[in-house]
Amino acid sequence: MTLLRYRYLGNTGLRVSELCFGSLPFSRAHYDISPEQSAKVIGFAWDMGVNFFDTADFYDTYAHLKQVAQNEDSVIASRSFAFDREGMKRSLERARLELNRDTIDIFGLHEQESALTLKGHREALEYLVREKERGIIRAVCVSTHTVDCVRAAALLPEVDVIFAILNVEGLGIRGGSRGDMEEALRFAWECGKGIYIMKALGGGHLYAHARRALEYARDFPYKHSVSVGMRDIYEVEFAARIFSGEEPPEEEIPAGREPRRLVVEDWCERCGRCIETCDFGALSVGPDGRPVADASRCVFCGYCAKACPHFCLKVM
Repeated sequence: MTLLRYRYLGNTGLRVSELCFGSLPFSRAHYDISPEQSAKVIGFAWDMGVNFFDTADFYDTYAHLKQVAQNEDSVIASRSFAFDREGMKRSLERARLELNRDTIDIFGLHEQESALTLKGHREALEYLVREKERGIIRAVCVSTHTVDCVRAAALLPEVDVIFAILNVEGLGIRGGSRGDMEEALRFAWECGKGIYIMKALGGGHLYAHARRALEYARDFPYKHSVSVGMRDIYEVEFAARIFSGEEPPEEEIPAGREPRRLVVEDWCERCGRCIETCDFGALSVGPDGRPVADASRCVFCGYCAKACPHFCLKVM
């Protein structure tokens, strides 16, 4: 039986599995897996010892996590792009309603870029602090892809948890190298923040080297948990065994499974919204006017797909 380790997430008092279940692959922007289909995968993860589940208002995956959220030992983290009180209130109430929970364990600001961005979201942050005081949330978080934001958030007493990008190749890290992000996370750790990391597999780029990538994330000392996007039982078992120090299944890539890619459908109207949305500079205008992705820059976050008004893009 796989035995995952558990840690207290900084000073939050929340006890979480070292492997966190990232629900982004279930979203419409990725594999568009129904709540009914995902229930078996989530149930298997729970049986393997995963009690920490990551989502976001942006992902539209609350329905997938509703059942596991009813277990008193589960820890649910979510966040919102909202920058003011009213927007954040709507996002938090949506999470409570769709997860059927009075209290959300971790809720915060989605994809912050710098101290300036955090300042621009001050009203939303202060609202979350008040909701924490009321017991509606247990911890306030910030998610980011940038080194500077990790350092800025580490210095904010209002922030309890930082969710940051880190992987063995340094893919998708903005404003510095892998070493810079490692040092920023060490600083945040020493400030007492709860730390969990994203994109351990580089958004799928490192899938062919999954063991090496997950072992690096597992062994990075300045974190409490690692969020891994998992779409099926094979991926859950593979990651859970790595994080338990066990041997994973022999095949690192199941037969017939292709590396992730960004698909642009034929009905694309070439409006350019997806290109404007991409913060990684991975999209440009192709010869036929449709967007094309630079595989060396794309981290398969799916944000461009959500920006498309006609659902022309999908991460597969």
